[in-house]
Amino acid sequence: MDPFHACSILKQLKTMYDEGQLTDIVVEVDHGKTFSCHRNVLAAISPYFRYDVGGNLY
Repeated sequence: MDPFHACSILKQLKTMYDEGQLTDIVVEVDHGKTFSCHRNVLAAISPYFRYDVGGNLY
């Protein structure tokens, strides 16, 4: 993959996250703190989330 294209994708995902666009899952951590997230990004970076948010398909 072209490094420029990969960088462009990451920048766009960051913008979408910052603006709350298409976030489709909320992760709750210690003391009730929550984070809105993109399900596909979580699944891409973590086997745990891939299994958990992927509908147990993996």
